[in-house]
Amino acid sequence: MSYYPRPYAEGPIEPVVEAGQNVLVFDKGAYKLYQAALIEPLGLSHPLVVNLGAIAAGANTAITSTTAALDMSDGQMAQLRAKVLDDIHAILFQPQGMARYTNMNQIARLNVFGQLADPCGHLTEFFIFEQNRPFLQAWNPTMYALAQARIAFWGFKYILDGETDKEGHMKPLKRFSSMNEAVASKIPFTSVMTGGWGE
Repeated sequence: MSYYPRPYAEGPIEPVVEAGQNVLVFDKGAYKLYQAALIEPLGLSHPLVVNLGAIAAGANTAITSTTAALDMSDGQMAQLRAKVLDDIHAILFQPQGMARYTNMNQIARLNVFGQLADPCGHLTEFFIFEQNRPFLQAWNPTMYALAQARIAFWGFKYILDGETDKEGHMKPLKRFSSMNEAVASKIPFTSVMTGGWGE
């Protein structure tokens, strides 16, 4: 029984669960159990490229929502990787205000040099649950203005199966107050941490 996927598995992106398997989504401090019903690939293409626009030399963009590109529908989850397409440094906030890839004092940035050490982007892998979209900010480290600041995404979309409430919204098959409670249930699952973690 595996409680955790191989985080940031080296090589091309692969689904963390198969159709019919359980996934425990840790979202906004809650543990929600679903079953993966369908898995759909999301290829790297224009609709999954976020352009933060022109940036002056040494300047930052505003923190920008990825609403149009990366939002999932109710009862859906995405597993994505990212790469920058221009000479920028990008920060992924998930959710806004809480940066991804951080330790206590520093924020790691996505940049073109990271792709040399990590060509498959496995260190950029993250998950989105429903409309808990990430936000992006870019910095121009060069001494000249850039006409665009693009970040591309690719991966998988999971259609989750649960129960439906009276309004037609997807509810989890089961909720747990802690990982210990989920493990004690003896239900096999793979756990993933999505955008709305923490307080």
